[in-house]
Amino acid sequence: MIRGVMMGLVLCASLSSVAEAQNVEQGKTLFLAHCSACHLASGAGGVHFGNAVSADLRAPGLETTYHNSDKLLLRAILDARDETDEPLDAPMPAWRGKLTQSEAQDIIAYLKTLKS
Repeated sequence: MIRGVMMGLVLCASLSSVAEAQNVEQGKTLFLAHCSACHLASGAGGVHFGNAVSADLRAPGLETTYHNSDKLLLRAILDARDETDEPLDAPMPAWRGKLTQSEAQDIIAYLKTLKS
């Protein structure tokens, strides 16, 4: 009985890791398709749009800015609102209606793999 429970736990952990890896890969695909034109493929940002400059989306700066909150990152992507709920610079679009919440979460999972 204990052995069966342990094998079940290992299987669940493995499936969770596979699902997480798929989310990161899906996030990468979405990021490259929708975000990299402004934030670069590396996530380093620095692209100038008049007075605005695209943000560096790599860790650890991104997590620090958004207080390690996926909820705040999700709002930034979907609603173009910063960590204090102010509008992000005009070139950043609100992706709500263009990306699903799940897709935005996949992008966040991918962003967490980018390091500065």
